[in-house]
Amino acid sequence: MTPNIDFHPVSLEDREHIQRFARINPYRNCDFSFANLYNWSSFYNTEVAYHKDMLLVRFKSAEAERTAYLMPVGEGDLLEVLQDMDEDMQAKYDHSLTLMGVTSEGLELLQRTYPDRLHVLSSRDYSDYIYLREKLSTLSGKKLQSKRNHINRFERTYPSWSYEEIDESNVRECLQLEKVWFRQSEQGQDIVDEKQMVYKALSDYERIGMMGGCIRVEGQIIAFSLGMEVNADTFDVCIEKADTDYDGAFTIINREFARRIPEQYTYVNREEDLGLEGLRKAKLSYKPVELLAKHTVVLSYDE
Repeated sequence: MTPNIDFHPVSLEDREHIQRFARINPYRNCDFSFANLYNWSSFYNTEVAYHKDMLLVRFKSAEAERTAYLMPVGEGDLLEVLQDMDEDMQAKYDHSLTLMGVTSEGLELLQRTYPDRLHVLSSRDYSDYIYLREKLSTLSGKKLQSKRNHINRFERTYPSWSYEEIDESNVRECLQLEKVWFRQSEQGQDIVDEKQMVYKALSDYERIGMMGGCIRVEGQIIAFSLGMEVNADTFDVCIEKADTDYDGAFTIINREFARRIPEQYTYVNREEDLGLEGLRKAKLSYKPVELLAKHTVVLSYDE
């Protein structure tokens, strides 16, 4: 008998329930941030279920062109829940259980649960960049001297700059800046999708539970950032935009936002580089403490 897993589209009403699982989530990957689950839900048909004391996340993967899951999170019996997921997958989609965004810790659990039955695929392009919050907020040490120099130039050039929390008084200006960033970017479908995601996030940031901040120069907002917790010790910066006509805008919003992230979070996840050379160079320049590998795991039925 096929197990009954009650999936439904992720919504704002799921926030508190998912956040309870976040507090016991052992994985630091950005995929578990409620902000990402909700903001990208219309692109990936994201669904969630609360099944046998576990949070299950199901979505349509564009890369794999199939329905896939995140690693189950919770205090339930992992083997039992994975078996239910596998049966549910075969009954509804007629293909093998596929888990994406699986960290090395998750992969070890799966290998113990299903020895010799896993096909594992990995790509450097989808590794998350993990930083120490304290390092991003101070930029201390020789390796980050160039970042401090960049900020010093910005502060000399724009001595009247200021930092503001995102609220009802400035969110419309942030939306206007998103339009500026969009015009400055190469126009691909992924950029169009991201624009729609950012508009959704800014339009509902408070109900989503996101924390946000922006930089103002001479009356204009020239950079903003938004994020949300992944788990008890990791905060995810899921949106960061700046007007590149202002040299140093990205550097200053990065530092100032990190300074406001609550100290309970030791780590900051600044997500993947997707194989984009410029983005990879920028993320590496902040000296991550870890490149968090994320794997795609397919359950095999080979004899």
